[in-house]
Amino acid sequence: MQTIIKSPSECTEIKISTFEKLTEDGGQVVSYILREKIERTQKLVFIWNGDVCVAIGTLKNPASSYKNKLFKAAGVSEKSSLYSFEIGYIYVTVNGVGNKLMETVLEANYDVITFATTGDSNGAKQHSFPKFGFKKLGNSYNNESGEYLLGLFGNES
Repeated sequence: MQTIIKSPSECTEIKISTFEKLTEDGGQVVSYILREKIERTQKLVFIWNGDVCVAIGTLKNPASSYKNKLFKAAGVSEKSSLYSFEIGYIYVTVNGVGNKLMETVLEANYDVITFATTGDSNGAKQHSFPKFGFKKLGNSYNNESGEYLLGLFGNES
């Protein structure tokens, strides 16, 4: 397996397209302006098994307004300014690489405290976050469409 960490500007069109397709395959995002969002991220992480990308993740540069909205919804507005990056677009297509993916994304974060969100129904992520130093911040809140609850997690010291 090969692990790659690159800024979007360092990626080929094939890598960006692969990341975009796998993000859509993961079903957790709306594809509207997805390419733009991917290209604005800090770092993209890929895990390749030969010629097949089997896992992706990113270190996002969230807009202050977006970050403030999430932290307010979780009831922890005062913590918003502590966080610079967000972990996102985590998607794994094969078993056994999820921990390696999280380790690699965290390696790319320059030891800056980082936040992430996940659906309350995503037991795997909810269970794995504490292994990487993340704790739930505040209360669960409705996603934008009101279809499900999200949890906010942070790895502050």
